Amino acid sequence: MARLSRVLSTAVILSAGVALLPWSVQAQSPPRKNSTRPSDSSVTQVARLSAGTITGVVSDERGGPIAGARVTAIGATMALAFTDKAGRFVTETLPAGEYVVRAHRAGFAASKREMVRVGAAVATAPQLEMRRLENATGTSGTTETPLPSRPIIAAGFSLPAAEPPADASKDETKDGHPHSETAWRLRHIKRSILKDQSNAIVLAENDVDLTDESIFGRAMGGAANFAGFATSLFADLPLNGEVNLLTTSAVGQGSLFSGDGLPRGVAYLALGAPTPAGEWTVRAAMSEGDLASWIVAGSLVSKVGRSHAYNIGLSYSTQEYQGGNPIALAALRDGSRNAAEVFAFDRWRVTPWFELDYGTRYARYGYIQNDRGLVSPRFGFTIEPVKGTRMAALVTQRMVVPGAEEFLPRAITGPALPPERTFAPFDTADMRVERARGLEFAIEHQFDDAYVLGIRRFQQKVDDQLVTMFRVAPVGSPESLGHYYVGSAGSFDASGWAFRLSTPPSLRIRAALDYSVARAQWSNPNAALSAMAPALVRSESEEIHDLTTTVQTDIPETATRFYLLYRVNNAFTRSSDLSRPGMDARFDVQVNQALPFGVAGTKWEVLVGLRNLFRDANDPASVYDELLVVRPPKRVIGGFLVRF
Repeated sequence: MARLSRVLSTAVILSAGVALLPWSVQAQSPPRKNSTRPSDSSVTQVARLSAGTITGVVSDERGGPIAGARVTAIGATMALAFTDKAGRFVTETLPAGEYVVRAHRAGFAASKREMVRVGAAVATAPQLEMRRLENATGTSGTTETPLPSRPIIAAGFSLPAAEPPADASKDETKDGHPHSETAWRLRHIKRSILKDQSNAIVLAENDVDLTDESIFGRAMGGAANFAGFATSLFADLPLNGEVNLLTTSAVGQGSLFSGDGLPRGVAYLALGAPTPAGEWTVRAAMSEGDLASWIVAGSLVSKVGRSHAYNIGLSYSTQEYQGGNPIALAALRDGSRNAAEVFAFDRWRVTPWFELDYGTRYARYGYIQNDRGLVSPRFGFTIEPVKGTRMAALVTQRMVVPGAEEFLPRAITGPALPPERTFAPFDTADMRVERARGLEFAIEHQFDDAYVLGIRRFQQKVDDQLVTMFRVAPVGSPESLGHYYVGSAGSFDASGWAFRLSTPPSLRIRAALDYSVARAQWSNPNAALSAMAPALVRSESEEIHDLTTTVQTDIPETATRFYLLYRVNNAFTRSSDLSRPGMDARFDVQVNQALPFGVAGTKWEVLVGLRNLFRDANDPASVYDELLVVRPPKRVIGGFLVRF
C-alpha cells in the first residue's frame, strides 16, 4: 500500500505538471488593445458569426494565411474545420451557445483559445493567430517573403529558404545537394519509424490544396489530422486548477513537542473546466503516515444568471491503517474505513421574485453497522416582494455520522484534506447517527449597497446528539492527538433567534457579524459521559448565546488573501475537568500570499492556516455540534500552492 501511495502521489504531481504546460502561457497573456500592431506581428483576423456557423481566417506571424490548419470548436457540441488556401474556415451549423475556438497546425504554436457565442446579437472577434515555432518543420503555404535558411532537423521537411549567396555553390556539386559535414550526417543517419518521411505531412507550394469545401479534401484532411486532433482535444478545454504541496500538524496544550503531533505531507490537486453549462471541478488529495488516506471529489456548479442554479457532486474517501498508532488498530475494522456521498441541489428562479431551493444528499459509510444509506433532504423558497428585501423559509433534515468530518470535503475555505485521524465509540461497539431536523424563517434587507441586515427564527429537533472528545480516553487507554472518541449525549429541542449584519459580496472587504440566542430542552441525557467529561451532561434547560465574526478580503497591492472566523459561545465544553460548560472561543485563520515569480505563466502562493474550529461553520446541522467538541487541538497547515 505504501508503494502504491507513492506511485499515486507521483502520478498526481506529474499530471498537474503536464496540465501546466499548455495552459500557463495563455493564462498570463495580457489583453490586446485595439491599436496598430508592429509589422513583425501577425494581423488579427476576425471570426464572424453567421446563421449558426463560425467563420474566420487563420494567419501566421507575418500576417499570411495558413492553409490546412485544423480549427476546433467545442461547446454544446463539437465541430472540426480546416482552412483553405486563403486561410479561411467555416464550421458546420452549430446550436446556439458558447464555443471555445482554437486553431492547430504542424510546425506552429496553437492559437489562443477564444470564446465565441453562436447566435449572439453582437459578433465576437476571436484572434486566431498562429506563431511559427523556432524549429518549424512545415510551411504555411505562403511565399510572399522568403524566410532565412534554417538548420534542417528532420529529413523530409523544408522551409522556403532565401536565395543562397553566390559562394554557396562551393558546398554543392552537379547533383544539386550540399556536401557539408552536417548534410552528409543527416543523409546517412540511421532512420527509425519516427523519422520516416513517408508519414510526414508537408504543405509546400506545389502541393495540391485540399480545402474544406472539397469532399475528398475533407476525407483526406480528416484522416491525416485525426491523430493530432485526438491528442489536442483536451488541450482545447479551458482548464484551470491548482496544485498544493502541504504539511499539516496538530498541536495541543502541553504537547508541542509530542510525537503524535509531527507533521505529515499532503498532496492536493484541483482542476476546473468552465463550460457553457457551468464549471466542473475535480479535487483530489492524499497523505501517507500511520494512516494512508485519500479523497476524490467532483462537482458541477451552473453559471450565475440561469433560471436553474445547479450544484451537483460526489465524493469518495478512504483511510488505511499503516501502523505507528496502536490506538487506531482497535478502532479500524479490517484495517480500513471508507465513505461516499452524492448530492444534488437546485435553486430554481420560477419568477423574478420567487425562487425554490431543494435538493438532497445520499451518503454511505462503510464503518456504520446496517448502513443502508443516509438521506438528508432540504426544501425551501425565497420571495422578494420589493427589490432588496427577501423573505425565506427552509425545512431540512441532516444525518450526521460520527467521523464524517474526516471523510467529507469541507465547504470552508482551504483545500480538502484526506482523513488524517481515527476515532472510536466511547461506550458502545456501535456508533449512533445524529438526526437533526430544522425549520427556519428569515427576512433580510440590503441598505444602499452598503450592508445587509437579516433576522432569522429557527427551531431544531435533534436525536442522538454527537459528542467528540480529544485527549479524553477511557480508563486504561492512552491519549493521542491523532485519535478521538465519539458518543451520544442524548436528544433535545431548541428554538431561538439569529441576527446577521454583513456587507455585500461585491465589496473589497467582506465581513459578517452573527449573533444568536437559543433555548434548549434536553431529554434522555447520557449519564455515562459524566465519567469522561462532566460538562457534557447538560442541564434539562439551557440558554445559549453565540457571537461569530467573519472577515474575508483580497489585497491586490500586496497580492494577499485573508480569511478569519472567530466564534465566542457561553456553552463550550472547555475541559474534561470542569463540571459545567463555560465561555470559550474557536477560530479559523488562513492567509494566502502570492510570490513575485512564476514558472511558465503559473502563479505561486504560500498558504498558512491555523484553526481549532473542528466542524465546518458553513455547513451546520445542530446548535450543539461544535459546543460538544472537547479540547480540540490546533491544526496547522502550510505549504506551497501553484495556480494555472
